[in-house]
Amino acid sequence: MNQVDTLDPKDVTVIVAGKIISGFAQDMISIERESNQVEDEVGADGDVARRVTNDRRGTITITLLQTSRSNLFLSTLAVADELSGRSVYPVVIKDQRGNDLHVAATAWIRKMPRTAYRAGVESRAWEIRTNYLNMFVGGAA
Repeated sequence: MNQVDTLDPKDVTVIVAGKIISGFAQDMISIERESNQVEDEVGADGDVARRVTNDRRGTITITLLQTSRSNLFLSTLAVADELSGRSVYPVVIKDQRGNDLHVAATAWIRKMPRTAYRAGVESRAWEIRTNYLNMFVGGAA
């Protein structure tokens, strides 16, 4: 039997500090842990030892069109953190049609995005860092 699964980018929900983010560019979202989950090393006799890293830091990059109203919200979060040094918030990314779920209870914006202007519409890539990124890559439902 042939199987057909469907991905609809509109079904991927991104919530930052309780607000749904919208106005994505083509690149949309990337999510990545900082370190490998497990490292390994081989000894002189060929035995292999594994070491759990326990490093759950990660980066979530959200790429928006320069026209997205969510840029204003993310800029506000970044400026609040710059002024207070205390602005951390949760981030949730869920594929409503599939089984992927990524959650960071404490996250912050690393820096303001690169900004450029041209005759066409540019994008703004927001790097969000977290000290503990829970990831579940479940694929299509």
